[in-house]
Amino acid sequence: MTPEGPPASEIRLRAAVESAPSGLLMVDAEGRIVLVNREVERLFGYPREELLGRSIELLVPEALREAHEAYRSEFLTDPKVRTMGAGRDLYGRKKDGSKVPLEIGLTPVATEEGLFVLSSIVDITARRRAQARFRAAVESSPAGMVMVDSDGEIVLVNREVERMFGWDREELMGESIELLVPERFRGKHPGFRDHFFEAPDTRPMGAGRDLFGLHRDGTEIPVEIGLNPIETEDGIFVLSSIVDISERKRDEAEREELERQLRQAQKMDAVGTLAGGIAHDFNNILGAILGFAELLRDPVQGEQARRDLEELIAFTKRGKALVRKIQAFGQRKEGERRPLALNDPVAEVEGFLRSSLPPNIRIRTLIDPGTPRVYGDPSAIHQALMNLGMNAGQAMPEGGEIRFQSESLYINDSKARAHPNLREGPHVVLAVSDTGTGIDPEIQSRIFEPFFTTKGPGEGSGLGLAIVHRIVQEHEGALELESTPGEGTVFRLILPAVELDESEAAPPDVGAPRGAGQRLLYVDDEPSLGSLGKRLLEQLGYEVEVAHDGEEALSRFTASPHNFDAVISDYLMPRMNGLELATALIRVRPDLPVVLVTGFIDNLPEETIRAAGVREILRKPVTARELAEALAAVFSGH
Repeated sequence: MTPEGPPASEIRLRAAVESAPSGLLMVDAEGRIVLVNREVERLFGYPREELLGRSIELLVPEALREAHEAYRSEFLTDPKVRTMGAGRDLYGRKKDGSKVPLEIGLTPVATEEGLFVLSSIVDITARRRAQARFRAAVESSPAGMVMVDSDGEIVLVNREVERMFGWDREELMGESIELLVPERFRGKHPGFRDHFFEAPDTRPMGAGRDLFGLHRDGTEIPVEIGLNPIETEDGIFVLSSIVDISERKRDEAEREELERQLRQAQKMDAVGTLAGGIAHDFNNILGAILGFAELLRDPVQGEQARRDLEELIAFTKRGKALVRKIQAFGQRKEGERRPLALNDPVAEVEGFLRSSLPPNIRIRTLIDPGTPRVYGDPSAIHQALMNLGMNAGQAMPEGGEIRFQSESLYINDSKARAHPNLREGPHVVLAVSDTGTGIDPEIQSRIFEPFFTTKGPGEGSGLGLAIVHRIVQEHEGALELESTPGEGTVFRLILPAVELDESEAAPPDVGAPRGAGQRLLYVDDEPSLGSLGKRLLEQLGYEVEVAHDGEEALSRFTASPHNFDAVISDYLMPRMNGLELATALIRVRPDLPVVLVTGFIDNLPEETIRAAGVREILRKPVTARELAEALAAVFSGH
């Protein structure tokens, strides 16, 4: 008779224990091992024969064995299903002495033989590795990484967040994420957070809006934020990827400013082209007015009539200077540096400001007549003073006073050390002051930075004071600022002074040099100007023939090359311009003096003009004295 085997239910139970994916180990009340499955064998490296009957402390690291016995006794006094070592890292000891991280669940089992404890053991080595990789990835990420729970409490940050926001991670852990949100957005942020947790999904935060984080020092940081929900046993968390885009914003602002400057440059090119195009005709008109007025000087009768005539000539000369300024401005052409009396650019700027600023802003100029000259570019100095003057006007919305004041100053060695750009010696101080709102002390150190501005969008480029600072430095000077909020601002331009040599003094006013019957060929496509030029030159003692274009002039000259002592030609003419005519004339007679008259500022190099045989260049409209002096110069060989 065959003995009965174990019941089918017991067989199934043993099969389930043996094939369980986690280690199952049972101990008795004394802590002796009474059951293990194959996962325990694999996990600890012992065959079950070496484990059965042994103390459970065999599988506990030596440093923890004494404490483990106490924990085991404590469990038996209140046996219930629970996790072992909650809140602590648990480790088991393998046969080879190495440690393995574990998660252990305890279940008391009451039997007829007494109380046993069934332990469910899970090897979490792979999980630990995954967590380590996750933490390494988060920590080494170039973006700031912040994880928060559903209540908005910060549970994880990386080192980039510390750098970006200025907080240590210990100070951030457990704090509300609103700590990093600017105050102007904090009220709405919890609502946005709750809305995200209602439908968590990977997405950018604040799509279509500019986002800002709050630095510890109170400054706002432009950022881009990506949100990633992470599901865990403890619930849903949100991992935020934060990128500081301050540099990108600066680059965008600089690119926009460069694009604006390009558009402005294109406008200026158009203005320059227009100015050059109309200059010829306008200067011809001014030239005719000036020439005929000068012809009337001698025959006109009456003191009042003579004064009126001189006023007419003076206004014509002012018109000539105005056209030259428009041409130079349109082509953004900077003049060469030369000894410059500051009262000239100050007077020009004062005129512009009076016509541009409201009438409730007074302008005073206190330029000492004894102030030395500076060695400067008039165009650049004009630009610097215009920027300062317009800024001063904008700082006085309720009206006030702008003052330009000069004084002489000797820079000694100690002052020069305080301003590395200055050298010891005589200087001129030009102060531009206002009675406006003043500049906050906290930003005074930044106002000369390019693109820094306190004005609203579209109200300023942030380049004006940076340009002033650059101009002063290029002139080997220094720029000082003194400002009190509510009282006004003073900018002091300190520029090196130049001594006036006797050779530079203005020549005495003598009559225009006269000719001695030299024969001239005068070329102009305007018949009235040709006739006027002939009359003026004949009054100066020259014999004159007139040609009405370059081809006619060349034909007359080649017919009798030695019949003329010099040629005076307009530059801008149809078919053949004055420079082409000069080149053709010099081929025939290399020693021929040519004087070129132009109202059009060209970009031709001076060597090209001189190579064409041009000895003198006169700007329209030309006075009789200018003609006389140019001819005297070429005939004297100067």
